[in-house]
Amino acid sequence: MPYQSSHVVGGFIMGADPSTSSVNKHLQVWDVPNLFVVGASAFPQNPGYNPTGTVGVLAFKAAHFIRT
Repeated sequence: MPYQSSHVVGGFIMGADPSTSSVNKHLQVWDVPNLFVVGASAFPQNPGYNPTGTVGVLAFKAAHFIRT
């Protein structure tokens, strides 16, 4: 695969199925109810551009879920 960027992402994948992902749509670890992983590590792959905005949105979403 050709080089895309130097933004390191992935490793703790967000998804809908605990057998293929590490965190749910709220960035909550499937097997640990009060553990949240916030950051680009939840991306399943590099989106091909700077992930800062998306990381910010996911952080706000996780914070909202933590509070409620």
